Amino acid sequence: MTQCKQRGFSLIELIIVIIVLAIVGVGTTSFVRFGFEVYQDTAGRDRQISDSRFLIERLTRELRSALPNSVRVSNDGKCVEFMPIVASSSYVDIPVAPEAASDQVTVVNSQITATWPSPKIIVYPLRAADIYSSSSGTSGKIFDIKSIPTSTDNVITLTLENSVRFLKESPTERYFIVEEPVSYCQVNNERVMRYQGYSPAVAQPVPPSVTGVLMAKGQSNVTPFTLLDATLVRNAVVQLNFEFSYEDEVLELYNEVHVVNVP
Repeated sequence: MTQCKQRGFSLIELIIVIIVLAIVGVGTTSFVRFGFEVYQDTAGRDRQISDSRFLIERLTRELRSALPNSVRVSNDGKCVEFMPIVASSSYVDIPVAPEAASDQVTVVNSQITATWPSPKIIVYPLRAADIYSSSSGTSGKIFDIKSIPTSTDNVITLTLENSVRFLKESPTERYFIVEEPVSYCQVNNERVMRYQGYSPAVAQPVPPSVTGVLMAKGQSNVTPFTLLDATLVRNAVVQLNFEFSYEDEVLELYNEVHVVNVP
């Protein structure tokens, strides 16, 4: 009679297999978790870099088109304010003291549109006080515009809110059309906010009393803004020094912005 032999795993072999499978499973899980953590850290770092680059590029672009001598930085270096230019060209005739006051100025058309909410005209701004003073007076360098013609002629006439007299002529007969000021401020030593839609004031608001737009977060530098005033040999320079923290890492970004416009 043929004898049949039974074959199978012993208890020891089964235990060894279970242990090996457990080790392989733990190793695989650790590898997958490590890969996910690396991806998560990389994605977070890339997002932080992208946000910080957006802030630097946006602020640099706006500062370069700022009205000359309108840039000012708060005493603690946490806020920078400037007046954006929306149009600029040469004027033909403006009322300048001691001439008679007038509510009309004749200028060369420079893609001026009547859709701006609160346009102002300014001539020969040399100081921040020339720019952030009241624009509703009758004597000064900046005045509110009442109406802008829709004509496409090369020379047009702007109507002002009041009959005014400008304090000085521009040596190059240049005028600027500006809107309300813009501010970038570091808030709570962590966020960078952008503010717009508030009225100019002689004393710089730190920060303005309007709702801001979040531009970046994770910022920890205590003095992000430094202003080097214009001299006889160069224009004004704004130094941007941002320090962003992400977990245990610190990203430092430094940039110098030259304000290219002149009065």
